[in-house]
Amino acid sequence: MLPTGCVLECKGCKHREWTMEESLNQKYNFLSAKLSAWIDALEPVVSAPEAQRWEYRCKTNLNARWDEKGWHFGMMSRDELIEIPDCPLHKTDVNNILRLLRKCLPKAQEIPLAYYVQSSAQVVLIVKSKDRVNTSWLNDEVIIELKRYGVEGFWLHYNPSAGRRLFEKTKWELLFGKKRSIDINGLLYGPGAFQQLIPSLYNQSLDVASNFLNNTKDNSIIDLYCGTGTSMSRWIRNGSNVMGVEVGAESIECAKLNVPTATIFRGACRQRVPQINGWVTQQRDMGSEVYLYANPPRTGIEQEVLDWIIKEGKPQKIAYLSCSAGTLSKNLIVLTNNGYRVNRLVPYDFFPQTIHVECLALLERDE
Repeated sequence: MLPTGCVLECKGCKHREWTMEESLNQKYNFLSAKLSAWIDALEPVVSAPEAQRWEYRCKTNLNARWDEKGWHFGMMSRDELIEIPDCPLHKTDVNNILRLLRKCLPKAQEIPLAYYVQSSAQVVLIVKSKDRVNTSWLNDEVIIELKRYGVEGFWLHYNPSAGRRLFEKTKWELLFGKKRSIDINGLLYGPGAFQQLIPSLYNQSLDVASNFLNNTKDNSIIDLYCGTGTSMSRWIRNGSNVMGVEVGAESIECAKLNVPTATIFRGACRQRVPQINGWVTQQRDMGSEVYLYANPPRTGIEQEVLDWIIKEGKPQKIAYLSCSAGTLSKNLIVLTNNGYRVNRLVPYDFFPQTIHVECLALLERDE
């Protein structure tokens, strides 16, 4: 039986009719197959309590379409938009904002809206236009309602080529509010910054990584794909010297504000290998042990970075949070064939009701 608000045609939540136990068992079995070479290190999937497995999404990216009946927001299935007006995974305020926008947005001729993007208290309307669009609909009454639903920053992003890449180096316009908000950890984030969906569960994974990496004032930690600095702030708070690398401009801006004492480089990690190596050399010259934390995209750790790890960097320990079991397996093969052993594989159910599962791999150099 479908949960209240679920749309039959929506394919986003393939576990929506499963029990929590069934879902977690399926995810564990999936990881067992993908990571079979290290099955002895694989632990049960860590999940949020049952009560937090619905209405947990305050971050969403939805397609927008207009027809004679008005605006529709949802997910694409081939060329068809599947509208999800009351998605039970969305926090109530997210559905309320979408309901309000359906009522007040003008026709597509006046605002060629392509996507609705929300990152907690920051909302972006992505329009396929380079010219300014009609914003007269955003009156005081609508702003009051949006604020009531928790919106702190409301943006237009002008992106004429909006498609697979939502955000480009094109015009941003803040229609009301502030350009950054503060998350559950007291850190700044902006409208395009990546955030984990269940912060309490993500913080648990950072606890495990911190304990494994001997996160104290006596060591140094490289943080690759560091985002807005959530993980770096943890290492800094416990006294470690920290260096981070991130490609996103907005994330870098927030990271420098959130963790001002860290050394932070902007760019793809593969492009920053010389700077990473120089920093590591400096830390070791000062007598510090060096460890590595990585939270890469689905493509995994870049080959150039893997080459540096096994040939030059050789961090004593690696904590690797992966969102793709396939690329994690490929990366672990390289690392375990070149001097590392897998101590633990700790899966986390950051995306309840879906097929997705993330895994924290803890590796140590085998001297």
